[in-house]
Amino acid sequence: MVQLSVRLTAGAGRVHDLIEALHGLMRHSRRLRGCTDAHIAADVDEANAYWYWEDWESDEALEAELKTDRFSQLLALMETSAHPPVLEFRMITELRGLEYVSAVREQLPVSITNKES
Repeated sequence: MVQLSVRLTAGAGRVHDLIEALHGLMRHSRRLRGCTDAHIAADVDEANAYWYWEDWESDEALEAELKTDRFSQLLALMETSAHPPVLEFRMITELRGLEYVSAVREQLPVSITNKES
């Protein structure tokens, strides 16, 4: 799995516009083949700052998306950020859940298996 994350800051009086633009991108992303999820969150440490995430099932799916007009819209939105935007790509090779917590708390051997997307 690959996760794209972007942090943007709305300028004065532009919060509504930023959120609407991110919602539009999110709704579109969720319908795309290869995108498993997309969401928006307010940054609690800075007023008017928002995080946008997309989860992609593979590098190839994300790389195809990076060449589209929709991604160009995200790049254009990044240019409107009142503070320098943050863009990150996280390559996630393993996900663990409550069974991991249980194993650690009970001091059981934890199997480490890489589950590549």
